[in-house]
Amino acid sequence: MIQQFNHRNIKILQNLGYEVHIATNMVDFGSMSADENERFKIWISDNNVIPHQVDFERRMGTLKGNIRSIRQLRKIFKTNDFSFIHVHSPLGSILGRFVAKQFKVPAVYTAHGFHFFKGGPKSGWIFFYPLEWLFSFFTDTLITINDEDYYLAKRHMHSKNIVQIHGIGIDVNRAWRVTQEEKSIARRQVRRELDIPEDAFLISSVGELSDRKNHRVVLEALKMLSLENRQRTYYIIAGIGNNADMLQALANSFNFSEHFKLLGYRSDVHNINYASDLSIFPSLREGLGIAGLDSVIDGTYLLGTNKGGVSDYLKENVNGQLFDPLNYHELQILLEHCLETSPTINKTSVGFLREFDVLVVDLIMKRVYQSI
Repeated sequence: MIQQFNHRNIKILQNLGYEVHIATNMVDFGSMSADENERFKIWISDNNVIPHQVDFERRMGTLKGNIRSIRQLRKIFKTNDFSFIHVHSPLGSILGRFVAKQFKVPAVYTAHGFHFFKGGPKSGWIFFYPLEWLFSFFTDTLITINDEDYYLAKRHMHSKNIVQIHGIGIDVNRAWRVTQEEKSIARRQVRRELDIPEDAFLISSVGELSDRKNHRVVLEALKMLSLENRQRTYYIIAGIGNNADMLQALANSFNFSEHFKLLGYRSDVHNINYASDLSIFPSLREGLGIAGLDSVIDGTYLLGTNKGGVSDYLKENVNGQLFDPLNYHELQILLEHCLETSPTINKTSVGFLREFDVLVVDLIMKRVYQSI
């Protein structure tokens, strides 16, 4: 979470004169690769950030594990006089605000997509809504990253301040300066590396290989295509996770294995977007979805989940189309249409994406930090 979303926040704070500490789990580091984790630890050291190992568990953790994390946090708070804390992940935000309240330290919380949302599972409303409602009383500033969460927070949460930012910010201007020739070179290089024909229809997804990211639905939709359409289609996924074997077995089950490639962790996501004819973002729940946002800013047409904040940047038939991530028949129909028409994004119609630029987001974050 810190590696993906907080480099610039850390630099903003340092430029404002703050000494910055991070409390995170650098042993069980989630969806990063081991190499990326090591690079991030070097970045922490090079940028004079003070790290604290806290054994946060995945998802909502166990009672024993959470008690251990609270004890570790209390020790950190006892030995440091924090001006405020900024918390992010669901578990870390709850435990962090719980301890901060005991030490009377103000808390900023960025909700990277509430677990309860329109059309979402009842379990999210039953379990997570009461938690978020309760801990909103312990939150000085609540930051949401999509329209739906912002309007819900304004109606139901009790934080002193509620602010919206459009994700973590993407360098939109730089992305739009990439020339068509540069994209064509990247397209050829990636396809040559992956042994994908230049005239093949290439579909890509970026994200952790997990149930929530839901790459399975894409394979289920591909399975329903005609043999002719499948033979000219390739599907690649950049990401790591526990579902790799399951996804590969599913592709094998309908003789698609030679056209399906799991790329592992990739640092050249933009080049993958340039190489692709279509991007699919099928997550079951997504606060905003940086991978989907990257794809449309890079100029790749997107089929995106209708669960969460993707609709903030995906405009129907302009830069993509939304679909129900549980309905592979709906996705199949969209795929058939895309295979037939090869849709593209008209740059003159996506000026609204400038609100997702880093400069816009960083200005809001600077104002948040200055207001504390």
